[in-house]
Amino acid sequence: MRFQVQSHSRRGRARLLLAVLSAAILTLSGLTGRLTPGASAQSDPINPPTRTASGPARVVVADLDSSINVYHSFFYAGGEPYQSSAPSSVTPEVLAAFGIDAEHQIELTRTGNFAADYAADKARVWNKIRRGEPYWFKGTNVIAVTFVPGSRPILPDDAADTHGFGTAASVVRANPEAIILFVEGTLDNDAERYAFTHPEVDIVTTSYGMPGSLPVTSVVFGTEYDHLNQSFYGVVALGKLHFGAADNTPALSPPDGTSGPWWSIGIAGFQEATNSPAPGDPGSEGKQVLSGSLPDFVADYTQVLPYCFDCETGGYQRISGTSFATPTSAGTASKILLEARRALGHVGGMNYTDRGEPAMVLGSNRRITNWQVRRALEQAAYYPSVFDYKVTTTGTSNLTALPVLDLAPWATVGWGVITPAPEHQVVEQTLAFLGVRGSALRTKDANACTFMTTLVRARHVFWDNWINSQGNGYMFTGEDPFIYCGR
Repeated sequence: MRFQVQSHSRRGRARLLLAVLSAAILTLSGLTGRLTPGASAQSDPINPPTRTASGPARVVVADLDSSINVYHSFFYAGGEPYQSSAPSSVTPEVLAAFGIDAEHQIELTRTGNFAADYAADKARVWNKIRRGEPYWFKGTNVIAVTFVPGSRPILPDDAADTHGFGTAASVVRANPEAIILFVEGTLDNDAERYAFTHPEVDIVTTSYGMPGSLPVTSVVFGTEYDHLNQSFYGVVALGKLHFGAADNTPALSPPDGTSGPWWSIGIAGFQEATNSPAPGDPGSEGKQVLSGSLPDFVADYTQVLPYCFDCETGGYQRISGTSFATPTSAGTASKILLEARRALGHVGGMNYTDRGEPAMVLGSNRRITNWQVRRALEQAAYYPSVFDYKVTTTGTSNLTALPVLDLAPWATVGWGVITPAPEHQVVEQTLAFLGVRGSALRTKDANACTFMTTLVRARHVFWDNWINSQGNGYMFTGEDPFIYCGR
């Protein structure tokens, strides 16, 4: 049975018993711990692949979530993100890299009548979907794989199961050229391992976790680690980026199993004012109080996204949560990465040097790592001003947002807002800080540097000592790949 994310939010409703148990475990365990028998700082290692990249530059975002409506026009030519050009990122080279043969290339019946189309495809398509095998849906940039299929593999089971449709749409809106590897199976070890260790994946976005940001998922849900399975290995050893949603409460982000580990990029909420051509929300331009405190970044908390389980057009809803701020951030990062790859002559997707070192970008005698992309994004994210804030009464989420104070924006929004919106220049400034193109014009003061560095070092101490953490003991190795400001 799939893990349900409830009511447009990142967190499912927690039973009181689980909350009490979680708090008790946290209290008893303390902030430090020994490696449990058989555990290690790098459990079940998977050697970095040696491979020859091929094809034009591409980018793959793995979206770990509940389900996706691949019948919807949003993902096809003529849909909102593809008004001017059809999806074309899934090339023969991509299909070969994922091992997708003709049997796993699906052309759906799409007449506009979902019920009739699903019935027409059920025996031919849906009854033949196999766990753990990737399928490409022709006419889209979507590849999907299920590990927790529910009653309808890949597709939403019902109206309460559309969360993943919203997160995937959020990635695509930020970067229509991204290849979406949709992995159905929240809190599933195999699903998380697949996303974080697949050699074609560049970026992973996750929007689920324990309510209240308690790092005890292994105790409550029976997963292998207190953070996402293999997230440490995927980022530190395999060179990927992980964007994790902070809680939809003011809970601290650093101890959160999704957004808190120092190798993950924690995203909280910001009420960004968005406009056409995409359906927009009149945001207040304030930090959303009901989202995690002390994040790395913030992004658009309230979005108007397709969110239906049984329609092929329309079905847009105004939905709020760090669930959607996070894939927006991942999509924006994928846009930056794709632009950098194209500019420097990178071939294919994720690559490795002759010495087996992972490279997000490899070309023009340059290697750009995930840590360099993260640092450039820290420099390029923008700080909103208190003067940008406007009282907005549309929806409840704008009523719980506060202005960002100019004297100490880092205290509430971390390194700032991530957005693909051209007027904020986050994409172009990140490329400039990477030395790809343009001039780096954005600056952040020493207070921001000191505050955020202190926060990351504290996260190091926590997660390098936390019981069952895959990073347990890592602080004693003397190897810290993190690029701190000022270095």
